[in-house]
Amino acid sequence: VTDDQLCIVIDDFLQNPGDAVEFACAHADAFERQERAYPGLVLPVPNEALAAMNRFIQVELSRLFQFCRGGIEFFSQFSLTTLQPEEFTWIQRLCHTDPRLAPERVNFAALLYLFDNPELGGTGFYCWRDPVLWQEMTALQRDDPAAGLDVLEERFEMFREPACYMTESNEAAELLDKVPARFNRLVFYSGELPHSAWITQPGLLSHNPRQGRLTLNCFVSALPKR
Repeated sequence: VTDDQLCIVIDDFLQNPGDAVEFACAHADAFERQERAYPGLVLPVPNEALAAMNRFIQVELSRLFQFCRGGIEFFSQFSLTTLQPEEFTWIQRLCHTDPRLAPERVNFAALLYLFDNPELGGTGFYCWRDPVLWQEMTALQRDDPAAGLDVLEERFEMFREPACYMTESNEAAELLDKVPARFNRLVFYSGELPHSAWITQPGLLSHNPRQGRLTLNCFVSALPKR
């Protein structure tokens, strides 16, 4: 993606991906809406259910990325993108980075696409045009989702226009690369790299895990290699 940022793409990742979809469908009523950045519903998954996946990340992907095998913390969830752009808070119109659990740790994310229709969208990777500004604005928004919108509307034309999912470059960030969606494709990348769901047709989104943009997300908090 950049000179110092990799994105690993692995196709046909799970031997039985349909089992993951069936699990999500069987627990569809347990998905909950998020109040902050993620534009949809999530269902936490216990680490013991993903022991083999976590072990693969710990052993194999630590060879390609700068994090230690020991001291890793995992958090996993099914995610179902459902919001229409008119429902967004301002931060949901932008790409984002994943917050660190602690300053001395680093973040990585594994994202597994579990939907058949590639038109539901892959993942885009970006570079902030003004990183300090967006760090300050994000911090402001943590206590109040609407905080800072007046400033953004005055400064940026994009916030005076109808909301949409971020795909191409805009006033906030430059598009660097994108990964198309494919069923049972795993994407692994640093959480420090700004990223966003690449959704150009939000009308296709659904609350039904069998029909919507269902993903399995594994967030990795690790110690950097010295």
